[in-house]
Amino acid sequence: EGGADMAVLASALLALIILLPCSSASAGDLFSGVRLDNNEQYFAYLGLTEELPWKPLGLKTFVQLFVTGQSYIYEFDNVEIEANVQSLTPSLGVTKVIGGGPWSVSGLLGAELKWTKESPDIGDLGRRDQVGVFVQIEGMHWQETYNLHAMVSYASLDDFFFGRIRGKLRTHLPETGCCPVLVGLEVGGMGSLEFNFNAVQVGPLVEVPVGRFSLLAHAGFQQDSDLGSGGYGGLEIYTAF
Repeated sequence: EGGADMAVLASALLALIILLPCSSASAGDLFSGVRLDNNEQYFAYLGLTEELPWKPLGLKTFVQLFVTGQSYIYEFDNVEIEANVQSLTPSLGVTKVIGGGPWSVSGLLGAELKWTKESPDIGDLGRRDQVGVFVQIEGMHWQETYNLHAMVSYASLDDFFFGRIRGKLRTHLPETGCCPVLVGLEVGGMGSLEFNFNAVQVGPLVEVPVGRFSLLAHAGFQQDSDLGSGGYGGLEIYTAF
C-alpha cells in the first residue's frame, strides 16, 4: 500500500514539474551520467531543468526534476548490507547572476521520494518508501577558456550531505573542425550522519563539447569509511535547449 501511495504521489509531481513550465519556459538543461567504483557500487542519474517566466527581484526561477538509481554496500551489526535505491526529486530553484556574469549563485528546495531495497533483510531494514526534504546551493564562474563550479547539498533522509568542487581549463581549440578540449580536477565528499558514513573522491576530468552536447569523463581515487580505498570512474553528458 505504501509503495502504491508513493507511486501516485511521484506521478503527480512528475506531471506537475513537466507541464507547469511548458507554456512559457524559455530555456532548459538536460543532463545525465553514471559513476562506478571498484567495489561494484554505482550511481546513475537523469536530470531536467526548465526556466520559468517569473523573475522576482531580478532572480531567474526554474523547476528541476532529478531521478537517480544507485547500489551501495555498508555494514550493519557486523553484517554486510547491499542497498538498491531509486529516488525522484522535484524541486524549485532560483539563480542570481552577479554583475551580469560570469558569476552566478543558485539555490534549490524540493522533496525527495526514495524507494530502498536492502538485503539481507534484517532488523528494520528491507523494503522502505520514504519522503524527505532536499536542499542544494551551488556557485558557478564561467568563461570560454575556464570555469569553476562548486556545490553542496543536504537530504533529510539519512542526514546525507554531498559537496563537490570542479575546475576546468581549455587546453585545445582547433582552428577548424571538432572539438575544443577542457581538462581539470574535481574534489568531492559525502557522508551520512545517520549511518556514520563518509567518503572523499579526487581525480582528473576531461570535457569535450560536441555541437550542442558536452561529454565529460572523470576518474580518480576514493576513500570510503566502510569499504576503504579504491578507484572510481564515470561519464556524463549535458545539453541545453
